[in-house]
Parts: sequence; C-alpha cells; structure tokens
Amino acid sequence: AFHAKAGSLADATGDQISLPDSPARVLPAGPPAAILLAAVAPDLMLGWPHQPDPSGAYLSPRLAGLADVPRLSGRDADIAAILARTKPDLVIDYGDTAPRYAALARRIRAAGTPALLIDGSLAATPAALRLLGQALHRQDRAEMLARIAEAILARPAGEAHKAMYLRGDDALIAAAPDSNAAALFHQLGWTLLAPPGTEAFRPVTAAEIARLDPDIVVFADPAWRARAATDPIIAGLRAARTGGLLVAPALPFEIIAEPPSLNRLLGLAWLGGADLGDMFALFSASFYDRVADRATLARVGAQARPIDIGGAAR
Repeated sequence: AFHAKAGSLADATGDQISLPDSPARVLPAGPPAAILLAAVAPDLMLGWPHQPDPSGAYLSPRLAGLADVPRLSGRDADIAAILARTKPDLVIDYGDTAPRYAALARRIRAAGTPALLIDGSLAATPAALRLLGQALHRQDRAEMLARIAEAILARPAGEAHKAMYLRGDDALIAAAPDSNAAALFHQLGWTLLAPPGTEAFRPVTAAEIARLDPDIVVFADPAWRARAATDPIIAGLRAARTGGLLVAPALPFEIIAEPPSLNRLLGLAWLGGADLGDMFALFSASFYDRVADRATLARVGAQARPIDIGGAAR
C-alpha cells in the first residue's frame, strides 16, 4: 500500500518523495528495477544495468535496443559519477528493502535526484506496479499489468511438492527455504529443500541431494538438460522417475529467481501447471512490449519440457 499527495509518494523507505511532474529520463538502479520499469514505461527507461541475453528474441526492438547503464545498486557504485553520467530525472530501485537499499535510496536523493525504493516481494507485485504507475503517470497501463499479476498470484495451489532449486555448473548450490528464490515455491505451497546452513544459497553434496530426494528439481543452468541423464545421482532421484527434472527457462530472464522481478510471475504460473507457451504469449505482449511469433513460442515450449530420462513423464 502507499499514500500519495500531489507530486509526492511514500516509498518503502517510509519517506515522502517529491517527484518530477513529467519524468522523461528514468534510471533503474539494478536488474529487478529494469524489468519493472520496462513493463510500465519502456519509453522512459534509460537502459539496462544488465543486458538481457538474448534480448532480440524476446523483447520489443525498443527494449532490446536500449544501451547499457551503470548499476547503482552495486556495492561499489560511485553514485555521484553515475548520476552525472546518466542525468536521470528519477531513479527506481525495486527488490530488497533491507537497510542497505533504503540507505542507497536516501544517498541518491541527497545527491539531488529523486529516488523510489519499491518493495520487490512476490506477493506485493501488483502494489509495486501500481506505485510505479502513479509515480510515472502511467496508471492505466500499470493497472492492467497489476490485474494480470493478481490473476497469476490468485491461481489455486495444486499438488504439494518437495523441491530443490540448484545453481552452479555442478548443480551443487541449493536455494535455502528463507532465500529470495524461495518465494515462488512458498507461493505454490511447496517445500523447498536444502541442507542445514545459514547462507541463502548453500553448498550441497551429491550425497545430500540423494538423501533429500526431492520430487521436483529445478536447475538454473541450462546445460543440465543434457547432463542430467549422465549424472548417476540425478538420474537416480525420484524426480527423474516421475518427470520432475526441470530447467528454469530464460525468456530472456530466468523465470524462477534471477533477477527477482516480474519474470517470476511466469515461473509461478509454469510450476503451478499452466502451459508456459500460452502464458508467455500473454506475458510477452503485456509486459515485454512484443507479440511473440510461432518460432519464439516453439523455443519457449522446448525450454519448458521436463528433462526426459528413460521416458519419465511428469
């Protein structure tokens, strides 16, 4: 929720932010903010802090053609130099609202540029869209997108699963149940498995994966589509026998956790049982400013298929 008066909004820092009347140059502080901004106001966005790859396949020419911009949310970012180089009317940060990010927003404002920090939690996606729409005077578009987000978030939960989300070339880094990556799994009512530890992404051994024996495994690295069948631990999991080995599609953003932005809505719908091709056709036209052609939808379908080990089917 947010409170507004003429020319100002309260953001996730709790501060009342004076906004420009007609912002024409809006800088996303990091990758999550860039995806949010690209959906609501692609014509105002200065560029990508991290270029989508392959951008031309999934985004409109306008979005795919945007230049690189420095990342303000990086720990070593030179705020004054970045603002001097890019000359934004407004900075948008979206995602984690921990004290470090609240302090960043206040430092940007102290340097003379209005900055909004918007809560990036998955459940708050509709509110984030509406807040940005109000800040940029794009309320109608933001409302349309917020309703789509609400519809995806309101999909009924299906069968509960025990899942692992594995990163790294060797798939030996597991997302913890309290990590940002876990939000999507929790929304589905699934249990996200990981070994004991304190890190958000924890080292895990092959023996621990075998012991935890999830019925769904999602690999972040697309190379595991080919590698899983030759890995004796992965091939021996219950997930391999039931068609539960999946690779997180990148369309062009990985749809489970990276970056933690609107792209996660696609992951939520997909893991919840929706046809990813159908969902992507709607999502692309609405959020990514591009009507997907048949070749693109065929690539989406190929990425969505479970890894086939010995004819297993989900």
